[in-house]
Amino acid sequence: MNVAMNHADQPQDSQAFINLSDVCKSYDGRDYVVYDLNLTINKGEFVSLLGPSGSGKTTTLMMLAGFETPSQGEIRMGGKRLDDLPPYNRDIGMVFQNYALFPHMTIAENVGFALSVRKVGREQIKTRVKQALDMVELSHVANRRPSQLSGGQQQRVALARALVFEPSLVLMDEPLGALDKRLREQMQYEIMRLHRELGLTTVYVTHDQSEALTMSDRVAVFFDGRIQQIAPAHELYESPHNAFVANFVGENNGLDGRITEIDHATATLTLSNGTKIRGGVSQNLRQDTPGMLFLRPEQVRIADGDLNLGNRVQGLVEDIVYCGDHHRVHLRLGESDRLLCKLPNSREHCLPIAGSTVNVTWRIDDCKVLSPLLASHQSTSSPC
Repeated sequence: MNVAMNHADQPQDSQAFINLSDVCKSYDGRDYVVYDLNLTINKGEFVSLLGPSGSGKTTTLMMLAGFETPSQGEIRMGGKRLDDLPPYNRDIGMVFQNYALFPHMTIAENVGFALSVRKVGREQIKTRVKQALDMVELSHVANRRPSQLSGGQQQRVALARALVFEPSLVLMDEPLGALDKRLREQMQYEIMRLHRELGLTTVYVTHDQSEALTMSDRVAVFFDGRIQQIAPAHELYESPHNAFVANFVGENNGLDGRITEIDHATATLTLSNGTKIRGGVSQNLRQDTPGMLFLRPEQVRIADGDLNLGNRVQGLVEDIVYCGDHHRVHLRLGESDRLLCKLPNSREHCLPIAGSTVNVTWRIDDCKVLSPLLASHQSTSSPC
């Protein structure tokens, strides 16, 4: 098997390798499960499609694979239209959650199946199957049946089968969903290793945010049939575009209020109890409209003395939860607002007492004022 250059060493092509343009998918002509989708993926890139069930991520993957046909728009790979090509002519490897191995075949026969249907010679199949099984460190089980392997081993076989014919694109549909936590972490490492070593172009569907953030060059967050934001993991976590992304990716203190002032760099959010908080300006903000504060719990500090990092509020300590490396401090602000603070489990951080009133503080540039999520576009009487 030919080994491509490492992804980190690859030049960035000016033209995207995968291009989905104005893609829509409807099963009844009225309700769209994917709406007005535009997505580009570079060669050698690892892109995860992340979102809750029904958000459109798996349908997008199935359209790339050829198992679903777009209602509108076009899909290109390497500049060539894929829309009218059947799955077996798309040069795409696929890894499913349920492994989809043939139980009556040996492991070697399972891995070599994609080559046999492509009329590759017997000796070449034997050589390439061994190379593929060596890649996933399973050549010693070549003569066993799938039922004789563990779940993690079966998924590695499925990965070898997807890679054995050296596809231009690899698609993975929640491939680790059936594995326990330890095996999931091991397989994440295996997939990342093969991606780097082979220079694979990979599209990976998951609803597990930590999995997407750990593995991906970029993550596309889906909701309501649309991509809400696509960005590298650190940008998604630190600079979400809207309330959905902020709440779906990682933990977030989503304090609701009204936007009462906006300048070029900051916005002021007034909470229900009259408390005013300043944060960075995000997209589509308008004064005198509802807004939400985006603030990660690890950015909140219990204020010692007169410490004020820019925002300072008073809260009642409702609960303190021990979580090993940190404590979760649950605070109530006024009658209805809640704030979560994560304090590292160290001697440098003194824990407050449950039932006490404390001051908490955080930096203005550690939080943002966001607009609520835009209205749904799932149902429409007009085409995309």
